[in-house]
Amino acid sequence: MDFIKNLEPILICDIGASSCVPTNHLENLLNNTKSFLYGFEPNKDEYLKLISGIDSTKRKYFDKAIGDGTEKEFNICNYPGWSSFLIPDKEYVKNFANFENDSIILKKEKIKTERLDDINFENKIDLLKIDSQGYESVIIDNGKKTTSNCLVIQLELSPIPIYKNEKKMSYVFNQIEELGFNLNMFSTINTKTFKPAVIGKNPSDGLHTIFQLDCVFVPRFENLNNLDEEKLKKLILIMFYSYKSYDFVDYLIRLLDKKTKSNTIYDYRNLLKNINIIKKY
Repeated sequence: MDFIKNLEPILICDIGASSCVPTNHLENLLNNTKSFLYGFEPNKDEYLKLISGIDSTKRKYFDKAIGDGTEKEFNICNYPGWSSFLIPDKEYVKNFANFENDSIILKKEKIKTERLDDINFENKIDLLKIDSQGYESVIIDNGKKTTSNCLVIQLELSPIPIYKNEKKMSYVFNQIEELGFNLNMFSTINTKTFKPAVIGKNPSDGLHTIFQLDCVFVPRFENLNNLDEEKLKKLILIMFYSYKSYDFVDYLIRLLDKKTKSNTIYDYRNLLKNINIIKKY
C-alpha cells in the first residue's frame, strides 16, 4: 500500500514475545512499513532464541517481566507457552488433549517485575500485544498511561480462565473500555474439543468450544476522527497489514481523505480488487 506512508515509525510492544507462538501478523507489519518492535520475554531460554541473529534495526528484546513492579514467582512449564506468574487450573485444562502434560510446572523462578508505565520507550507505543498467560489485567492496571495512548491493543483472553486467579475476560474488557477502546475483531479464535473427541484425527483441532481469543481493540468509534493525520496513517497500516480488516481500513482512509483533502480511497479500492478477501468468522 505504497500510497500511504507513515513518517514516524510504528512502535510495537510485544509482551510475552516467545517464539513458540508465531506472530506472522507482526512480521507482516515490520516487513511492509516503517516500524520497530520492542519485545519482552522473562523465560531466559525463550529470550535467547529471540535474540539469536535478530535485525537490530527492526527490533529489540528484553529479558524482563512486565507486571506490578514487585518480585513474583514465575512458573516455567513443560511447554513454554504455558509459563506464567499464575498456576494453570489443572481441573479445567485436563479436559483437553495435551494440556495436562503441557501445563506441568517444571521449575519456579523469582523475578522482579517492572511496570509497563515505568518502561522508557523512545516514543508512544502504537500497537500493544499482550500474551502473558492470564496476567493481562495486572499489566494493564500498571500500564494505563502507555495503554491509553496506543492505537491498537491485542490481548489473548480466555472465556473460561485457564489459570487460577486469572481475571475473567469481561473484567479485562471493562479495563480496556475504560481506557477509551472498543473491540474491533478477533484475530484468532482458538477452539478445542473435550476429550476424548477428536476432529479430523488431530487432537489439537477444535469444533465450537472457544478456549482462547486474540482480541483486537481500537479507539472508540466517536474518537477516530480526532486522530491526527500521522496517527490515522499508522492505524490504517496496522489494520491492513497485521489484521486484514479491509472494511475498517476503507472507513479510516475516508477519514484521512477528508482531513487531507485527497482521494486515496480510489487507490485503496483498486488495490482491493487484487486481494482475495475471505470472511473470517
